[in-house]
Amino acid sequence: MKRRIVSALIGIATISLVGHGSTVTGEAVKASKIVSGAISNTHLNMINLDTVTGYNGTASGLQLYTADGIGYYLEAENIQNGKTQLYYTLTQKDFDALTPILENRNGKIIIEVSNGTVSDSEGNGTDDCEYYRHYDSEKFSPGDYVQSVFIYNPDTNSVDDILYRVDTLIE
Repeated sequence: MKRRIVSALIGIATISLVGHGSTVTGEAVKASKIVSGAISNTHLNMINLDTVTGYNGTASGLQLYTADGIGYYLEAENIQNGKTQLYYTLTQKDFDALTPILENRNGKIIIEVSNGTVSDSEGNGTDDCEYYRHYDSEKFSPGDYVQSVFIYNPDTNSVDDILYRVDTLIE
């Protein structure tokens, strides 16, 4: 069950955070097959992410556009509850603040969002804090600006124990 919730969270995090306020379409929405509409104890409203054609994410919520034309709106407060926490690491200060949180997560689901740039055709690159990061060289090209979403294993406190990672091109 925990794995299913984490899978749903990465789908929501990916599509709600890419561009943080811009509309993006394409592979970013295929990170997870199903997302809970509320991410709570009731998993009755499920969305098949294969039907999502685009989205518009803001700090207050996420509007999903679907192939059937219905669409869905998810409020950001459904992501930020006591067991799930979302962090942007856009600066060194953000990174330094996140490290002790990762080391003491004690069952919490931590989602980290950071950006980076692909440096060469081998997929080597750096994040915005200048730390090394490797990207899929078949998906990304040198100079691409990429947003990465990491979901850390809630069962450990290791800073490198990542359950899921999704990289999305920022246009």
